[in-house]
Amino acid sequence: MKKVELEQLLMDPEGLKILAERARAIREKYGESEAAEGRPALRQQLVELQAHKLRPTPEEMRFNDDDHFARGVPLAEPGQFPLRQITGLLPMLEKASPPEILEQLMARCRAEPSPANQLLLEDAINQLITIGEPDERAEKLVQQAIDFLAQAGAKSDSIWGRFYQHANYGGWSYYLNHGPGWVYRLVSRLGGSYNDAISSLYVGTSSNDRGMMILFEHERFRGRYACFPGTPGTTVWTSYVGGFINDRTTSILAVRRFNPEKEVSIALGSLGLSGRIQEYVAGVQRISMRGNPIITWDMWPDFAPSERYIYLRIPVRVDVPHWFDYDAEIRYWIYLYVDSAGSLRAYTAWYGCWVEGGVKSDSIADRIMNELPGTLGAIDTELANVLSLVTPLLGPLERQYFLPGTAAATGHTDDDVTIVLVRR
Repeated sequence: MKKVELEQLLMDPEGLKILAERARAIREKYGESEAAEGRPALRQQLVELQAHKLRPTPEEMRFNDDDHFARGVPLAEPGQFPLRQITGLLPMLEKASPPEILEQLMARCRAEPSPANQLLLEDAINQLITIGEPDERAEKLVQQAIDFLAQAGAKSDSIWGRFYQHANYGGWSYYLNHGPGWVYRLVSRLGGSYNDAISSLYVGTSSNDRGMMILFEHERFRGRYACFPGTPGTTVWTSYVGGFINDRTTSILAVRRFNPEKEVSIALGSLGLSGRIQEYVAGVQRISMRGNPIITWDMWPDFAPSERYIYLRIPVRVDVPHWFDYDAEIRYWIYLYVDSAGSLRAYTAWYGCWVEGGVKSDSIADRIMNELPGTLGAIDTELANVLSLVTPLLGPLERQYFLPGTAAATGHTDDDVTIVLVRR
C-alpha cells in the first residue's frame, strides 16, 4: 500500500472500515507470533544440483577452496589464548615464564622448523606482546623470534605483520605470520579489549613474495577496510593507520599476491551485472527496486565455512494488496571457480531473502522464496555470458581470488568485489 492509498483510506469512512476489518483478520490469523512482534524474516536455501548443469568436480572444488588458513579467535583476553595453546601441547613448559617459553620454542624451531613449530613460536611471541608493551629484554627476544621466522619464510614465501594498540608502535601488539601454501591467512574476529584498538602496524615480506595486510571494521571481513601492502624483501612501517580505520579493526586478512605480470584484477560491478540483475528481479510479481543492488563478498560464512562467495544483495519493496508495503532484500551467493581447463566458471549456490519485521513478514518471505528459483537460470546464464569473455582474452587461468571493494587503498566491502585472475 502506497502513501497515497493510505491517505485515501484514512479520509474515507468506508476505507477505514475496510482497513479495520483487514487488521482484525490479520490479528486473528497471526495472534502473538514472532512476526507480530516485529522480528524480521530470514530465509536461505541451497540450490539443488541438476545433472545437466555445469558444476565443479570435487578436485576442482578442493583446489579452489584450499586457499586459506585460520586458527579460530586468536585473541580474547590479554595473554590467555597463546599460553593455553602452548602448554596444552607442551606440558613441560607449564611452569616456565613467557620469556623462557619463547627462548625454548625458538631453540625447538631452529632444530625442526616445521609449520607446527613455527605456529607455536608465533603464539609464544604473542604471549609476550599482547599483555602490554614489553620491556627491553622481552622486546629483544621478540624481535629475534620474528627475525627467525622471517628468515625461515625467506627460503620459501612469507608475509608477516605486527599490529599496535597506539600510534607510533606503542602499547600492546599482535603478531601474525602468513607462511607459504595459502592465499589467505584469516583472523575473523578480534575479541575482548583487542577489538577496535589498532592504530599502527608494519608489514614485512620475503624477497620473492608479494602481499598485504587488510584491516576490516567488522568481523568476518566486512564494513570499512584499509589495505597495507608490503614490499618484497623489506618492511613497510605505518606509524598511524589513518582516521578512516583507526580504532575500528575487528578482523584482519593477510593476502598473498602473485606475479604482477600474470595477475589481472576486475571489479565485478564494472561488468554491468548489476543492471542485468535488476531486470530479472523486476520480473517477480509485486516487487520493485528500492535502491541499487549491492555486489560484495561473503567470505567463509558459517553455513559453508570452507567456501567464499560473490554476494549479491538486492533491496526491494514488496507490494502487499490492501496492506502496507514491506522492505525486503533478495540475496544470491555466487560460487566462482577455475576449472581444470583453466576457464573461469560461476553458478548460484544459495539464494535467500530478508523481510522487515511485521505481521506479514513470514508469508512475504515464503512467497519470495517460491518465486526466486525461477530467476536462477537467467542469472547463471548471465554469469556464464559475462565470464565467457574473460578466458579468451587472458588465456588459461591458474587460480582466482578476491579483494574487497574496488581494491582501492581504503573503501567499504559493499562498494564492490574485485576478482583477481592469475594466468598460468
